[in-house]
Amino acid sequence: MAHDPTTSGDMRRALAEFAAAMDRHKVSYALIGGLATSYRSQPRFTKDIDFLVHVPQFVLAPLLEDLRGRGFEFDTLATISQWNQHHMVVLSYHGIGIDWLKPVIPAYRHVLDHATEESWLDHSIRIASVEGLILLKLLAFRGQDQVDVENLVAASRDTLDLDWIKSEWQALADLDDPRMLRLLEWLGKTRSPS
Repeated sequence: MAHDPTTSGDMRRALAEFAAAMDRHKVSYALIGGLATSYRSQPRFTKDIDFLVHVPQFVLAPLLEDLRGRGFEFDTLATISQWNQHHMVVLSYHGIGIDWLKPVIPAYRHVLDHATEESWLDHSIRIASVEGLILLKLLAFRGQDQVDVENLVAASRDTLDLDWIKSEWQALADLDDPRMLRLLEWLGKTRSPS
C-alpha cells in the first residue's frame, strides 16, 4: 500500500515502538481493525490501533515494562488482571488507544498465524491477511465492519482465498448465516467474470 496520509506521526511511532517491543520479546501479534483495513484496502480514519496478541504469561510483565519505557501508558497490575480475566486490554500512546485482543478461540489464532510481515510507514509490522480481516469483521458485523468488508473484497478481487474464510467460518457458524451470505453477495458484485 502507498503511504497513508491519514496516519498521524504518533500512530506511526506507536506502531513502530509496539512492533519493536513484540519482536524483542518474541511475541506473536498481528495488526487488525481499521488501520489494518486501511493497509489492505483503502485509507480510512481510525482513532485507535488494534492488535491480536499471543503473549506467554511469563513474558507479559517484562513486555509491559518495555512498552512503558517506549512511551506507552497503563496501570501494570490492572492491565495484567484485565488480560488474564477479560482477554482484552487498552494501553495508551500519547492519547491513542492501543487495543489488544487475546486469540482465545481457534479462529483468532488462525488469523494470527495467517498474518504476514509487511513493510509499512518505514517499519516492518505483522498485519492480518485480507482473509483474516474479513473473518474478524464478519464476526463483529457492525456498520463500519460491513463497509470494511466491502472495501477489502473490492481491493482483493480475484486473489481472495474464499475457501480459507469458509473453512474458518464453519467452525463458528453455518455457511447460510446471513453474514456469510452477505460476503458472498459482495463477492458476486466485485469478482471479475471467469
